[in-house]
Amino acid sequence: MFVVNASFETEKKFEEQLKQKAKKNKKEIEAAKGNLSFECWKKDSADKVEYVFVSKWEDKQFFQAWISREEHVNEHKEANKKKTKAKACSEAMEIKKTLRFYDAVKEDILS
Repeated sequence: MFVVNASFETEKKFEEQLKQKAKKNKKEIEAAKGNLSFECWKKDSADKVEYVFVSKWEDKQFFQAWISREEHVNEHKEANKKKTKAKACSEAMEIKKTLRFYDAVKEDILS
């Protein structure tokens, strides 16, 4: 099993945008081949909000196939273009993104 922990943190005023991203990711990841589960965790502070997406996959290759599909890659390209334009015009949503990847430990190791 392969586990992905993706953390997205932003200012509280951008929470609705982050919530929409969580809904979209949930729908896409749950439909992906090799996905076993998806959870979204939330942490609030006075001025920040963090959403953590935890997805479990049969194997790393399934996650890699999902993340490198053309639709996903193009989505990131478009988001980067919009971010650049928004910075030039006004205040843009800044997201601190942290990715962590884990492989399941074999039971015999824990015995």
